[in-house]
Formats: sequence, structure tokens, C-alpha cells
Amino acid sequence: MTKQSVAIIGGGISGLAVLHYLKQRLGDSVEITLYERESKVGGTIHSFKEESSLFEWGPNGFLDNQPASLQLIEELGLTDQLIEAAPNAGRRYIQMNGKLVKVPMGPLDFFSTPILSSNDKFALIKGLFKKNISTECSIYDYVSQRFSTNIAQSVVDPFISGIYAGDIKRLHMAAAFPKFKRSGSKKARMRSFKGGMGQIVENLYLRYKNHIQLNSKVMLDGLKATVTIVSTPAHAASKIVENHNPALAQNLDQMPYAPVAVAGLLFAQDSFKQRPDGFGYLIPSKENKDVLGVLIESNVYSGRAAEGQVLLRVILGGAHHPAIVNDDKEMIISKAIKEINSIYGLLANPVKTFVKLWPKAIPQYEANYPQWRKIIADLSSKTPGLYLCANYLDGISFNDCITNAKSLAATVII
Repeated sequence: MTKQSVAIIGGGISGLAVLHYLKQRLGDSVEITLYERESKVGGTIHSFKEESSLFEWGPNGFLDNQPASLQLIEELGLTDQLIEAAPNAGRRYIQMNGKLVKVPMGPLDFFSTPILSSNDKFALIKGLFKKNISTECSIYDYVSQRFSTNIAQSVVDPFISGIYAGDIKRLHMAAAFPKFKRSGSKKARMRSFKGGMGQIVENLYLRYKNHIQLNSKVMLDGLKATVTIVSTPAHAASKIVENHNPALAQNLDQMPYAPVAVAGLLFAQDSFKQRPDGFGYLIPSKENKDVLGVLIESNVYSGRAAEGQVLLRVILGGAHHPAIVNDDKEMIISKAIKEINSIYGLLANPVKTFVKLWPKAIPQYEANYPQWRKIIADLSSKTPGLYLCANYLDGISFNDCITNAKSLAATVII
């Protein structure tokens, strides 16, 4: 009798996590192979180390309020490699009219903050007691109805840019934040690894490398697997399934993505007129900049830069500025340096720079997402043995990817 097999296409965190959970569940009773078209696994998660600096291509951490992620980390023996964001990184800022304003972290800060007018503060308090505000609308409409348009534009907009790099007038509230309806979630801390987020990817690869084929571009009709799990971005998944399921391919190709450029700037500590402090800052879209925000990486986590150095990560592009994909690396660095100079004042140029451009970085859960999600589920079910698992389905975060991979691996029918 021929041994049953599972093919996982895509070696991002979703695919790697599915591989881990399937090996846990099935052991060697089923042949499991992960195919990755690139020369490395991890997708957007990659920690680039050079001399004393550590630059993250993608996410720089995760919130520790989801049990599946912490359980996976424990299973991989990485618990002792976890680090927390530094306490002083709790200071966060929003840019207003080219100046930084501290995000209120308590009642006293709230009442004194210039981010909101007196009317907005009253609207915020009043809105906390409003009920039956539908989440089946855009984030902008939801926040405007519950609180005020200025709260939507000045407070919510920059934070959504920091998560989705998206447009709050287009993103669907319930789809983008399904956990918003739930209560009782524990307070979360920002965590990463001593070796960066890439450490968990490297660990998964080394553990399962005998089941991983790199530099392998495969199509659904070229595989003879009993079960195939496609864990690539939607546009790549569309190409993989198009010969087997054209309707599914067509719908997958409709998922919009926001482009993001990540610029790393390593400075000597005395390069600034005003020393960068806290976690960093976010920029509302009404500021009309193609910079979404700035993270002071060396303030957030230890080991990201040498003593006497400051590492910043400047995030550019997003749904409001898709033309970032047309910029070369030099232009991206120039824009990043200009932004830093406008806020902190530069006395010297960076000693090292890094750039990573993601033309299709983050899937956008826009107005039609709930209907689109149902169509995808229905169409994929028409191809026996086909499963989809990626961050365009049911959550874009690291935690979402782990949770969804665990759930899928438990339900795969062999």
C-alpha cells in the first residue's frame, strides 16, 4: 500500500507551524514535505545580523497574550531565549504637524494630552458606554460613530497604519479585529527573541530540514500528495491552484496587499540633536507623508545595536503611498534619513543602512472581506485534499498564524 503524504507549499511561519503540528500529530506515519521556492524559509520573518547590529526585515516582535504561540515556543525549547520590550519603550508618540506628542498612558496623561480636543475626550468617554455599534463597517465608520471623526483620524489611523499599513476607510472593522468582540483578554507584553524573530524560523528549519525542500517551485497539478496545504500569499496561491481550481485562483488573486519598505538606520549615539527615546512614533495619514512610523529598535530590545549606537527602523509606503514600490534603495534611505532629521535633528549620517522592500507586504481585510472569505472557503472545499493556511485568512499577526496553523493541522483529514 502506498504511503499517504502531505505537501505543504510555502515556508513562511504559517507553513512551518503547520509542519510542526502535523509532525506532532502524525509522526512518521505520513510522509510530510514542505516546499519553499526561495533559498531560505521564514517569509517576511528574517533577522539580518551584521557585526553588532540586528535588523528585522519584517515583524520585530509579538504580543504574549496568545497561548498557542507561547506553547509552540516552549515545545521548540526557546522559552529561555525570549526577551521583553524594555520598560522605557512604553513611551510612544504620534506625530502632529511635524512634532511628536506623547501617547497618553494613564488618566492624567489622557486629560492633558493635546492629541484630542476637550470635545474628543468627552466623546471618547461617552463612546465607551455606547452599545450596539455595528462592526460590519469600515474602521473609520465604526470609530466615528462610537467616538468622533477626529479620534478616527488622529488616534486610530496611525495605529492601524502600524498594524496593517492600511486605509481605515477601506478596512473592515469586524474582519480586521475579530477579537474586538471578545472580553477578558489578558494584558499583553511585547516579546521577541535574543536572536531576533528569525530565531524561531531558524529553529523550525533545523528541526525539520529533512522534510523541507528549498528552491522548489511547485504547482498543485505537479504533486501527487494525498493532502496539499498551500501556505503562500494569496497571489502566489492563485498561481499554484489555477490549473486545478480556476475559480478559486481568480478569487485569491483579488486579495489586495499594501506595499511596505523597511529602512534600517544605524547611528552613533551622538548623531542627534535630540536623542530618540521610547518605542518610537506613528504618523497619521493626514500628515501626508509616505513614512508610516519610526521604531527605535535599540531602545525596545537589548542586543539590537552596540553600546554607543542607536538603531532605528523607518517604515514607509502602505495603502496610502503605494508608489513606494517604484523607489530604489537609495531613495528609500534618503526619505528615511530626511524623516529622522526632521524630528530628531541629525549631526551626522548613519554609519550603516539596511533596506527591505515588500511590494506585497500585508493583506488588506477590506469591505468585501467577509463575503470574499466565505467564497474562498466554499471554492477551496471543491478540491479534495486542498487546504489553505496563510495570513490573508483569519488574522495577519504572528500569533494568528500560529493559532490558525495549529487549528488546521488538527483538522486535516488524511
